[in-house]
Amino acid sequence: MKTLENPYKSPEKHFTVTENDINAKNELHLNILYHEMENFVSKIISDNFYFAYPIPRLYKLQLLKNAFLNDQLLLKSKITKFSDSELQLLISVINHHPKEGDLICNAISPYINSI
Repeated sequence: MKTLENPYKSPEKHFTVTENDINAKNELHLNILYHEMENFVSKIISDNFYFAYPIPRLYKLQLLKNAFLNDQLLLKSKITKFSDSELQLLISVINHHPKEGDLICNAISPYINSI
């Protein structure tokens, strides 16, 4: 019996919080985190799937913790729904510091193929 292999590999992206990314409390600006997540999703879609208008949209964004200066963040994706007409990704942001491993936030990014 043959098993089908999934050619899609869940991509990851590392992101370090710098002085340009923080506010007066040394916390990561939410708009920068959101922008990083949007770019990450857009790259996944354009590299791995064909959808007519891959405009990144994040829904059900849950901010669980703040990220701070010099935090090493890891953005990960997981396919939660896939068909000929729809793709849904779960995007997670994790503090990649060896002692932490805490989930910073997550969001769902749905795409509907308009072709």
